[in-house]
Amino acid sequence: MLLAGCSEDTGGDAEAEGPDCGHQQSADLPHSGAPAVGDPIKDTSEFEDDICSVLPEDHWDRLPADISGGESEVDHDIGPTCRWETETGNEQFTTALLTTDGEGLSSSYANAQDDGAELFMELDPISGHPAIAVDLNDDREDGYCNVAVELRDVLSFYVGLSTFVPESSFYNDPCGAAHEIAAMAVETMKGAR
Repeated sequence: MLLAGCSEDTGGDAEAEGPDCGHQQSADLPHSGAPAVGDPIKDTSEFEDDICSVLPEDHWDRLPADISGGESEVDHDIGPTCRWETETGNEQFTTALLTTDGEGLSSSYANAQDDGAELFMELDPISGHPAIAVDLNDDREDGYCNVAVELRDVLSFYVGLSTFVPESSFYNDPCGAAHEIAAMAVETMKGAR
């Protein structure tokens, strides 16, 4: 599942995925209680062109499951995405730069205030960047979790994790696993500055 939030259509008007979503202008960011980023990652263009590079192969051994690789989709509706699978096929996750939303975590905070997210939980910041677990449905007990990290007020990074069997090393704490993956990606992006 993808994050609950807002996106812009080709006309530039916000298209709501939740009640009253997208009503703020970028000059008003952050809004709805979303925290500001103190040390934003200003240039993510390298990763927008090659989103799978946020998790270089030398990071894969830090995860408790063996990664078989990622498949990039630069023109996805939410922004550049990479779909990752494990060797066993018991887990998969998607990483994305949410470039079409333009509101960072603010749209998720607004959607949660409007009861548009069953799961909304602030997590420990990642290297000073605010992080949340968020989804329309709370499916953590089934091994699913989405984590978003604000890179700058207008951009967030997303990890959507799915586990398919209770034996998965990610199953009992999918939000913790998604947070760990997001931390590795943020480390990579901050290192590229």
